[in-house]
Amino acid sequence: LLAGRVLQEEARRIGRPLGVVCAVASAAYAAGALYGAATPDLGPLTALGSLLVAGCAVATLATAAVEARQARRHTVTALLRLGAPATMLRGAAALRAGALLAVFGPLTWVVAELSAVPLIRR
Repeated sequence: LLAGRVLQEEARRIGRPLGVVCAVASAAYAAGALYGAATPDLGPLTALGSLLVAGCAVATLATAAVEARQARRHTVTALLRLGAPATMLRGAAALRAGALLAVFGPLTWVVAELSAVPLIRR
């Protein structure tokens, strides 16, 4: 229950950066499916640009996660003062992370597969 409530509160803060990371991962998968085993002639600027986009997306998600953690600090402190075990709080955080991976991992893969279909069939 605690993990679900926190996910609802953090949806606005973490949702958009997580969507961007999923979109970047889908685009990378589609590009890989387009070129297949053939190595395209990509220059160093293409690799640098790809790394920059992916890095910025992941950094934005990490920043949003830190902001969400800072926003929860007072709640965590209050729960610890009331006697909640720290293992319960860690378990709730692990449950939130697992729920996000369980939902967005397959969703990202499906979107990547569907976006790669028009690129592969000519």
